[in-house]
Amino acid sequence: MKTATQTIRKIDRLSDTIFWSLLVGIVALSGMYMFNVQKAIRNVVERNNIQADIVALSSKLSESEFQYINSVGDITLESAHKLGFQSAVEKTFVTREQISQTVAIR
Repeated sequence: MKTATQTIRKIDRLSDTIFWSLLVGIVALSGMYMFNVQKAIRNVVERNNIQADIVALSSKLSESEFQYINSVGDITLESAHKLGFQSAVEKTFVTREQISQTVAIR
């Protein structure tokens, strides 16, 4: 009789251990799942914010390019002189020396 009750107690302890181990595992996995879902939602929101910033910056860049294209035609020698630029008095050009390209083949 003693061995039967001892065996039953061992089985009860083992089943309790298995139950609590599974319960802790389920809670840990549920926590990890909720963390990953939250992280995914934050990433989606952040991506939408970044896309909105990209659209705003692209629009600003387009406006700047348009202003540049319009201003290129307005620059003349007179407007450059008004801004303080001066014409070059002495024009010199730089040339590159020709290096002989001889290769000895042996």
